[in-house]
Amino acid sequence: MKKIFRYMMLAGFLFCLGCNDWLDVNPKTESREEVQYSTESGFKDVLTGVYIQLASENLYGKQMTMNFTELLAQHWATTAFDASAEHYIRTYDFTQSKAETVNTTIWKQYFEAIANLNNLLVRLEDKKEILSPVNYKLLKGEALGLRAFVYFDLLRLYGPIYDTQAGPSSLSLPYRTEFNREEKSFSTAEEVIGFILRDIEAAEALLVKDPMYIEFPSGFTTETLGLDDFLRYRFKRMNQYAVKALAARVYLWKGDKENAARMAKAVIDGKDKEGNNYFALVMDNSTDRIFSTELLFSISVPDFDDQVEVDFKVSPSSTFYYLQDRSRVDKMFDVSVDGANDMRYREGQGFSFEAKSAVSLKYQQKGAFSSAVQNTVPLIRLSEMYYILAECESDDKVSANWLSQVRAARGCDDVVYKSKDDREYNIMKEYRKEFYAEGQLWYYYKRHAYKTFQDCPLKIDMTEANYRFSIPDNEVEFGKVDK
Repeated sequence: MKKIFRYMMLAGFLFCLGCNDWLDVNPKTESREEVQYSTESGFKDVLTGVYIQLASENLYGKQMTMNFTELLAQHWATTAFDASAEHYIRTYDFTQSKAETVNTTIWKQYFEAIANLNNLLVRLEDKKEILSPVNYKLLKGEALGLRAFVYFDLLRLYGPIYDTQAGPSSLSLPYRTEFNREEKSFSTAEEVIGFILRDIEAAEALLVKDPMYIEFPSGFTTETLGLDDFLRYRFKRMNQYAVKALAARVYLWKGDKENAARMAKAVIDGKDKEGNNYFALVMDNSTDRIFSTELLFSISVPDFDDQVEVDFKVSPSSTFYYLQDRSRVDKMFDVSVDGANDMRYREGQGFSFEAKSAVSLKYQQKGAFSSAVQNTVPLIRLSEMYYILAECESDDKVSANWLSQVRAARGCDDVVYKSKDDREYNIMKEYRKEFYAEGQLWYYYKRHAYKTFQDCPLKIDMTEANYRFSIPDNEVEFGKVDK
């Protein structure tokens, strides 16, 4: 409890650090910052504080995983009489102030995290002498990886559909790498991807000797007993394989399938010093609904179990996460073709069903086989690497085999493509099944510029205007940009 309180206090400190007031000259706050960065443990705490920022409800604790991006992908239902922010988001009506407030808050929270990462990176160089060489590399590698991760999601939200003639040259974001008040001009989408890959390459080099302590079920072994949390539970930090997986995502977004496949394969083939794979596909999720051995990168959300009990309650009077039309789920999982044995769908494992309704059990982690995976939200999983390889592979049989390996682990038959369109549909369908309530399907739709999709609320084709969100009016305050 004392540690939780300490990190809550640190999160408040970082909030001040990331806002513009902190950038003004203030002797009191400068003194607090000097104290914070006077010890190695202080640096570790600051980085932990950034993870806490990212775990907030405005980012990956809710909006950017199970809420905002899932509403956009039509995984939740609202009604025409609903005047909530969620309804306006789901119908892409950002002229409504409630929806725009959510959009502005997401932008603001992302740039506060970036400001704190930039300050940490500057301080790492200023105070390098007080850090052990090992921890210096881990701290810097994680910080660079996190900055790349955050900027990539900003690009996926606020940038263009990249695979168009105008996409790469479209002005998209300010890529801030310094902690100051100077205005920063927008960079093109192509330039932003270049900056992201530069951070990823630097992070990968720094994390080449990442200890990768990710043991299950307890998270403690003879080797890790006594280590602080900075070195334990690497699946909850931006570890070396999370960086490689992020690179695979970025390269695929860019259209560089060769490098995307190379990085995805490196993750799948990653082995420990005994020659065992670090990560493995889960074949039974009855006590492991979060698919723990597939977690390349996840985030710990305080009291998440309690939040799930409220949000994903099996009750019509609960939130919109409770789907009153079960047929939406049946179509999502293509039950008429793939059957009902898929453990991502199966009663009591994937969903809880009533006669006409359904609610996901994915985040029900109480009673999980290990306390190490409780309060966990996945951000990158192993299965995505298989899907990237399926998409990058030119040979249809080889591509289908990458999909079939995941499908077999989930309890589904192998897939055989019938046509080019069928290949695309099957890859999309696996994203739709696998990342339900995780926020990734929307980005797949955008990357492929889908004109429509399951339960799309528009009566006309989707356009880039629907896929690309406007930079908030107060972007100068939060992003210090000069567009």
